[in-house]
Amino acid sequence: MRVGPAVALMLFAAFAWPAIAQDYAAPGDAIVQVQDRTLEDATRARSLPVRLRVPQPCTAAEPRNLVLFSHGLGGSRAGGTRWGAHWASHGLVVLHLQHPGSDESLWSGRAGGFTLANLRAGITVEQFVARVQDVRFAIDALERLSREDPALACIDARRVGMSGHSFGAQTTQAVAGQSFPAVASLGLAGPGALREPRVAAAVAFSPSMRDDAPATRAAFATIGVPFMAVTGSEDGDVVGSGVTPALRRAVVDAVPAGSAYLLWFDGADHNVFNAGPAPRGTGRNVDVAALERAARATTLALWRATLAGDERAAQWLRGDGPRALLGPKDEWRVR
Repeated sequence: MRVGPAVALMLFAAFAWPAIAQDYAAPGDAIVQVQDRTLEDATRARSLPVRLRVPQPCTAAEPRNLVLFSHGLGGSRAGGTRWGAHWASHGLVVLHLQHPGSDESLWSGRAGGFTLANLRAGITVEQFVARVQDVRFAIDALERLSREDPALACIDARRVGMSGHSFGAQTTQAVAGQSFPAVASLGLAGPGALREPRVAAAVAFSPSMRDDAPATRAAFATIGVPFMAVTGSEDGDVVGSGVTPALRRAVVDAVPAGSAYLLWFDGADHNVFNAGPAPRGTGRNVDVAALERAARATTLALWRATLAGDERAAQWLRGDGPRALLGPKDEWRVR
């Protein structure tokens, strides 16, 4: 049977978009080499443990975009394992950062273990700024290693994706351009003073906004890159900062319109977005596998659209593609 152009277009819309969504959600076919390294920042006398996921082959003839992941308070370079593994399987080089001073050293081997009392020592302006500096140093280091180490020659650090969970989401917000008046005491003044210009897109798992005051919202107006917030209805206060699930989702309304995305899951709690080697939280009546499938697909599409200029991925994000992966009470919003 022969069909005209209009019918063919409708058939494409009916059948091609679900297939594309499945492509984003399913594991890629790249063979990935995992490397644990320590990057030495002599200027700050700081040793930075990292985990690299490098798709093979990795040659200068086939450059690959770079995405960074920053763990939450008390975490390690194992944070974001299941996000990073998915991105790398689709050809992205992924660097999992570990931030000394706000990492697992806060609780590992200490009396009480993983407790709020131990974790609070890492919640300082100095540790926050150190995290931002870790991001800049790590990108510099990978740029250098891509020239010096043939095994890393594929890394293209000119347009970088930045992501993180919880404290790592705040780190992501900072390098994406959010203004933080508190850092003025450290000689870092001015709107977007912590901005890293090589960061071209951001994904914040459990982002933070301390209140909904006009001045607080204005601090997000300096974010100048495509920004995705991933959170849920049970993603509340975990360190006594006063942040609520409503404030986490309100971040998307505070960043500039045009390239802002909200991926919101009904019943999802804070820890499920850490996505370490094994789930640490499930939330209330949440299908973790379905949540992770939707988050993997949408974040991968964002990296493709923003870092690689993939127009098909951009159209999928702005269409109904992501909604097909969500439950009836979940939300996907573009503004």
